[in-house]
Amino acid sequence: MKIKGLHCAFHFRLLVGAPQEKAQPNLSKFNINETGAVYYCPVTIEQDDCKRMDLISAPQSTEMVEGMWLGVTVASQRNGGRVLACGHRYVKKLLGAEEQQRMVGKCYVRGNDLTYDPNDYWQSDTYELCDFNYDQNLEGMCNMGISGGMTEKDVYFGTPGSFVWQGTVHMKSRDTISDFAGDANERSFGMLGEDRLNIYIGYSVLEDMKLLDRSEYTVVTGAPRDNFKGSVILAEKQDLVLNPLMTIPGEQIGSYFGSCLAVTDLNNDDWNDLIVGAPFYFDRYKEEGGAVYIFMNENGSFQDKASVVLKGKKGSGFGFAVAAVGDVNQDGFQDFAVGAPFQDSGKVFIWMGSKNGISKEPSQVIEGKSLGPSGFQTFGYSLNGGMDMDGNDYPDILVGSMDDRIALLRSRPVIHLSKNFTVEPKIVIPSQCVNSCIKVKVCFSYTLSNGNKAFKKDITVKFTVDADQNRRGARVHFLDNKQSTFTGLLSFSAPACQELELGVNGPVMDKLQPIVFTLNVSLNEQKAAAQQTLQNLDAFPVLSGQQTQTDKTEINFHKECGDDNRCSSNLQLKAMFAEENYNPFPSQTMEFNSNIKKLVMMVDVTNMPDEGRQAEDAHQAELNITIPPTLKYSGVRTPPGFDIKCSANDTIICHLGNPFKSKQKTSLKIIFETSGITLYTEQIESQLQLSTISEQKDLYPVPVTLNVKNTVLTTFTLEKPVIDSSFSGSVIGESAMNSTSDVGSPLEFVFRVKVPGEPLGNLGTMMIDFEWPFAVSNGKWLLYLTEIVIKGATESRCVPPGKIVNHLNLTLSDRGTKRSKREAGSAYPHAEASLKLLAPRKVPHLLECSKQTAHCLTFSCPLHNMSNQAEVRVRSRVWNGTLLEDYANALRVEVKGKATLRLQADKPTIKMDNHTREFSVNIDPVLGEEMPYEVPLWIIIVAAVAGILLLGIISLILWKCGFFRRASRREMYEAKSQKAEIKIQPSETERLTEEN
Repeated sequence: MKIKGLHCAFHFRLLVGAPQEKAQPNLSKFNINETGAVYYCPVTIEQDDCKRMDLISAPQSTEMVEGMWLGVTVASQRNGGRVLACGHRYVKKLLGAEEQQRMVGKCYVRGNDLTYDPNDYWQSDTYELCDFNYDQNLEGMCNMGISGGMTEKDVYFGTPGSFVWQGTVHMKSRDTISDFAGDANERSFGMLGEDRLNIYIGYSVLEDMKLLDRSEYTVVTGAPRDNFKGSVILAEKQDLVLNPLMTIPGEQIGSYFGSCLAVTDLNNDDWNDLIVGAPFYFDRYKEEGGAVYIFMNENGSFQDKASVVLKGKKGSGFGFAVAAVGDVNQDGFQDFAVGAPFQDSGKVFIWMGSKNGISKEPSQVIEGKSLGPSGFQTFGYSLNGGMDMDGNDYPDILVGSMDDRIALLRSRPVIHLSKNFTVEPKIVIPSQCVNSCIKVKVCFSYTLSNGNKAFKKDITVKFTVDADQNRRGARVHFLDNKQSTFTGLLSFSAPACQELELGVNGPVMDKLQPIVFTLNVSLNEQKAAAQQTLQNLDAFPVLSGQQTQTDKTEINFHKECGDDNRCSSNLQLKAMFAEENYNPFPSQTMEFNSNIKKLVMMVDVTNMPDEGRQAEDAHQAELNITIPPTLKYSGVRTPPGFDIKCSANDTIICHLGNPFKSKQKTSLKIIFETSGITLYTEQIESQLQLSTISEQKDLYPVPVTLNVKNTVLTTFTLEKPVIDSSFSGSVIGESAMNSTSDVGSPLEFVFRVKVPGEPLGNLGTMMIDFEWPFAVSNGKWLLYLTEIVIKGATESRCVPPGKIVNHLNLTLSDRGTKRSKREAGSAYPHAEASLKLLAPRKVPHLLECSKQTAHCLTFSCPLHNMSNQAEVRVRSRVWNGTLLEDYANALRVEVKGKATLRLQADKPTIKMDNHTREFSVNIDPVLGEEMPYEVPLWIIIVAAVAGILLLGIISLILWKCGFFRRASRREMYEAKSQKAEIKIQPSETERLTEEN
């Protein structure tokens, strides 16, 4: 069979449409090759016992059956009713001067036995509901029969080509008790307006009750091109028209919303729910393709938005076919199926209805490749269901494909399994349990979901009992296999039981935790053997998916916690943060700096009775500590004699003991590294939670908080605290100065700032405050600031307000501290010693603001571009003129100033100690170049005259005293003799006298 476009239906046999099948042999003489066909197949294991229905008679000259696609629609009234088959490409010819063809479609109705009865008005009707005398502007291209169906009184057809592809639905209603052939009413939507063209009303159509009215039929039709998104129209039957009452729009352009439809009561509320396919829906980001929209009925009304949207895989064609398949598992709720013919080999998804509607996941998925020896392709291209074909009271599903085959999916009997699972005794005393002391009893019975009490087939149940599962070491074992798990088989048709015995694995360390027993049940299914006849599925039942196949119960060990065997603990804890040497932080506030590498959380845990409250053993006591994001777990210190074990991952979990005894105390010291604390950290918080499986209802999380005040550690250095300089030359006035070299000797102070660790960022700014001695006490310039350069992440200049730097706007001639020989020689010439007299040196001078011997400017330089370090170069000039004028005779002039590094921050939790550095300049006159003293001419003349007068007076006095008289020879001789006695050598004068 060529069954492209396959449609299938249930009757008392399987009805299969093959729209591209070859024509019947008796039509070959009319040169008709392909018409399509409808086959009926019995329910057997044979694959070639289908027969063709005789529908097409010899064509008349005004009709064309070639390529009519008979079988594109196949429907049945069921329950002994009639069947419908259509070919929507059937053509009527208009003969005349120019032959015209009208593709109006044609449908056939046959009786229950699939033969033609001319006396049946349902069958003898030609169903020519589209007037082929008009062109496509009316219904000359209506394509009747692309969809259709039958009820007890109605035959209805979808005609999507009517009225320029607006489409409509044609319906013919008959009185079932009338014998008059013409006793039938025709209804349709008619023309709806120019804005409704090309929307394909009638592409899919069905009719059912309990949609908008419990007692009246509602027509539901899809228009997959409506507004390019598609829509579903619900209409009521009036006299001669179908009146639209509600339109449900699609949500995505091109999705073909409404191309297939189904209705059924999914939640058993006596209202039919609406199922709409949109096979071309896609979501490229989620790799989804095809969608099915479920609209739950709300007392005869539907919302525009679907209650549930089911989506398939990309390119699967999910929703290409949908069908109500009846109550497959006989749980009282109707089910439905969805075809995805292009997902792998094709798949059919089955969803079960329930009180709450449907779930997102299907109850069952059937793949085409899993059926038959060679599998299927495009499995799920068409679907039909809801009818029991093999007589086991469970509805079956008929699935079509495009590879010339169909598949009948028969439903297996569904079993509701009842089970009773008990374990005795409820309290076990380990010391009294030598061998067997625990008994497990499992009992089973079943009923069929369809209520068939005559079903008495033996079924085999596979059951598994797990004792004390999910533990490293089970505390009990089965005597049969010495294991904690037992698996067995039990066959029965009537209620049956099995008992198992267990022993205790000693010694038992954990007596508080109950022993949990779980039971898992499944059917021990047998494989179907290949047979020549259709097998009875009663031998292959399945368990109801609505039932849980597990059960659980538990027993307890006898505990040393009083007569009630219940332990009530009184665990309490206290915690605080401390320094590494275990000294608690005052007021739980830490003065943090980068030298603090670790801190400690000190925890005290007790289990002590208080105020009438007992403190029994705390079994499986644990302490859970959250790790603050600013800290890193380093280790734990516990007191000796306690078996406390701690592990850390996202949190710290400490096992305090099993049990943590009554009246017991312990302490823990949790050590953290402070690697995550930053300048942004203001508070460190951790949550501590005690837990135990003993009874205690007041175990709440305990917060522990540590306030953090950050101290920024810095180094502030000055490259040369003392700089030697000099002055010399001549005085130059301010108005005569052009560049800074005219001021005097250059100076440069280099300050360096380093911040180890994290940069401040936008939390604060480092500031350097200067006290700069800019003038002497009389207001004359002293140290003239020329430039302040800051080198951090980038280079910038500090320009304080008030024109402090380079006040006179002089040209910066030399940014270095060294003067060239040429500058020294030209600006400050040496005095000639041969012509000038040097003045005597005097005492040194100290110029300092605190002593009021100098005036200081106070200004600040922010270090904006600083990361971890910065360099500040302060350049200035000694004001040569002031020193020449006021301190020419000074031995030395010492000038002092200071700079202070401080932190400017808005956050009070960040602070820094100020650092002050003093600097000084020793200024000396240039050696050999002290200011000369030139004697005035009048002083020289007066001194010469006074000297001559003084010489005359002295000479006169000496003459008066006889100094110039010549001595006698005798006196000379006596004097000579005396000199000889004392061995005094004669002078040159005396020698000459003697010689004379």
